[in-house]
Amino acid sequence: MKRFLILWCAGLMFASCTDLDLEDQTIKLIELPGYVAFANTGGTITPIERTVAETSTAVQNLRIEVATGTLSDVTVTYSFSGNAAFGTDFTVTTPGGTATAAGGTIVIKRNQTPAGTTDFDFVNLGIHAVADGVDDGDKSLTITLESAANADGKTFAVGRGAPGSTIYLKSARVIFTDVD
Repeated sequence: MKRFLILWCAGLMFASCTDLDLEDQTIKLIELPGYVAFANTGGTITPIERTVAETSTAVQNLRIEVATGTLSDVTVTYSFSGNAAFGTDFTVTTPGGTATAAGGTIVIKRNQTPAGTTDFDFVNLGIHAVADGVDDGDKSLTITLESAANADGKTFAVGRGAPGSTIYLKSARVIFTDVD
């Protein structure tokens, strides 16, 4: 009888439980939009600006990341501006993408971050200085992220920040110092 009473009480308590979900507690969940942005050292949102001598052989890797995640590869479209000329003052490495004088595309592979890290999905856009042997002064290059979409057709915002406010890390600048 004692066991029956314990089971009956346990059943009564279980039956009296209500389904308390987040809406019942006036907590609303909203889906944050996915975004693609340049990544800065230490996670800061300060503008990215690098200075490199035109004779440097060091690659300027500009990290582009999908901080919000994705279910498939993301293709990012970017543009070039400034007075540095593609092919004359700089070249680029675009894993899975293309590059022209106006800009190009680069692909961020899902779950294949470089060097086996477990960080956000990202890819490095490699900027290579080209020594032109001409005394033509310093040159600047601004790379601006224009759009991003994954293979499933989902679009991503570019840069960090809410629409209508300042958008951070949508562009990066490289200055090539003339050594001639």
